[in-house]
Amino acid sequence: MFLPMKIILATTSENRKFLFERLGIVFQMADPDFEEVEDVNKSNIENIKDFALEKALSVYKKIVQNGDFCVIGFDSMVEFEGKIIGKPKTKKRAFEMLQSFVGKPQKIISGIACVGVFKGKYFEKVAMEETAIMFRSDTTNCQIRSYLEFDDWKGKCGAYSILGTGIFLLEKIEGDFQNIIGVPVMLMGEMIREITGKMPLKILERKH
Repeated sequence: MFLPMKIILATTSENRKFLFERLGIVFQMADPDFEEVEDVNKSNIENIKDFALEKALSVYKKIVQNGDFCVIGFDSMVEFEGKIIGKPKTKKRAFEMLQSFVGKPQKIISGIACVGVFKGKYFEKVAMEETAIMFRSDTTNCQIRSYLEFDDWKGKCGAYSILGTGIFLLEKIEGDFQNIIGVPVMLMGEMIREITGKMPLKILERKH
């Protein structure tokens, strides 16, 4: 008898919802009850992995599930010249960010945590994925201003989104494309396989 593993996402992100819907699997979403407070004694990567795990644990602790299930927590950041880039609050700040990126590389780093129960045993697994991006060197201030008119920058780390017209600002992407949107899908699949000993296609419930 096929008993699928239930998937609960510890996130309310629309981008992540979009990606999982495209995967064609059944999933639920839950708002993680966790406040991100950076530990200055840890590296950016250590902090982001901790945040992903704590988000997953916060949902795990308040749900009751029968059978096999997996709560997946995420956290992502944009790293540029050794610093974390947040979300611009104004169009002026968005312009300054994008102007500073022209012709330079940056990294999208995501932490992902899987917490749950498989065959009656608790599991907890955390990993990290990194994707490199290179911004076009021929982008002009006029082109940046034109891009900002689309309002695609609002609420986005680094002031751009590759799901919108922000993709035209980029010259090259190295690594998992979907990681830029917030879900390192290939890494997630490998984590599920390591936890269960099965390929994800064997245990994830498909939508019909």
